[in-house]
Amino acid sequence: MKKDQQLYMNEFVMQNYNRMMDEFIEKKSYDGVQLRSCKACVYETENFFVMRSYESIVAFIDKFTGQKFDVLRWAYGYTATSAQHIAKFFSDYGDFLVSTYTYRDI
Repeated sequence: MKKDQQLYMNEFVMQNYNRMMDEFIEKKSYDGVQLRSCKACVYETENFFVMRSYESIVAFIDKFTGQKFDVLRWAYGYTATSAQHIAKFFSDYGDFLVSTYTYRDI
């Protein structure tokens, strides 16, 4: 992917991340469901499924558009374990036909 395309994608991801976080913080109820047998939890708000791996929110899905967002590299850096958690989360909660948007440093 070209640099300007990734910059555009990063901006799109962060706009959606901010929308999700506003809603997540407003919810004030943090009862999550364990993702399979992982050390990851899935939370649900009105418009999003949100996944936390260990102590960081690393991915979320817009429930209405189906768009999947991977913010692992922005939130934490990269770990193979968290990347596996995200793949399981997208498989269990997402639609494989809908695009995934990944934040990457440039």
